Amino acid sequence: MKNNIGERLLFIDTETGGIDPTKHTLLSIGLVVWDSTKGILDSKEILIKSDEYIITKEAQRINRFERDTHELTALPPKKAIERIIDFNSNWFDLNMLVPLAGHNTQFDVSFIKTFLKENNRSYNEIFSHRIIDTYTLLRSLYYAGKITDDISSSAQAFKYFNIKVENRHSAQGDAIATAELFEKLLKLMV
Repeated sequence: MKNNIGERLLFIDTETGGIDPTKHTLLSIGLVVWDSTKGILDSKEILIKSDEYIITKEAQRINRFERDTHELTALPPKKAIERIIDFNSNWFDLNMLVPLAGHNTQFDVSFIKTFLKENNRSYNEIFSHRIIDTYTLLRSLYYAGKITDDISSSAQAFKYFNIKVENRHSAQGDAIATAELFEKLLKLMV
């Protein structure tokens, strides 16, 4: 079930302890495989265990983070990285770097890069530098007059396009909703 370059994307989302990847903890990563002909093929959420959780009050409120519950299924960092690579290997050719997509993707990528670096792994050995961002697509469609509202947040976009998000502010739930948003945006580009 591997693909050629351009047929599949890996939609990502993260839940974090704040907005600074050099200070705040990466709590979870959502992964969604999207295929250009079949749509969403698979999804997974990987919770990450930390020795010390650095989380702002605002992030804790948004994520509803509870350490005891989190650690029931959270994986140590090296095991979490193995799971990411294993998940990718089921859907992407191991000889290619996985192309990413998401909403405001640079935020998520910055946390993933920091997480990988802290665990002696290189982002550039796993993921492509090419990224599709639904925020950029939304802005472009707005400027082209295809979308009437000036939408910037994922919450606004999900509401505008009537996308129901299961488990909002879970990395997997938000990544699935973002892949659905991408499909709706593609239809507007035709």
